[in-house]
Amino acid sequence: MFVNGIHVDEYAKLEYGRLLWRVPVYRERLLRHWRDPRHPHAGRFAEHETEVSHILESPKDSDAALDAELRRRNSSLRAIVKEIPSVFGSFF
Repeated sequence: MFVNGIHVDEYAKLEYGRLLWRVPVYRERLLRHWRDPRHPHAGRFAEHETEVSHILESPKDSDAALDAELRRRNSSLRAIVKEIPSVFGSFF
């Protein structure tokens, strides 16, 4: 099952990420977690932090515009959503 061309599990990560991103305390906590050297995807996040932050800051109704913008830069919303790291409870 897909939402806006993105697998529903990945899209859920985008939606929950957007909700948490709006709360400054959680945004800082996510950034600290994803930048932590213990996080298995910290390196990948560092490469895509700007794009991930940009899509997490965006409202839900902006998906089509975001995708168009990213496609002009040879990417896509689907590709950047895949770069949103998971959260690991052991050190979040």
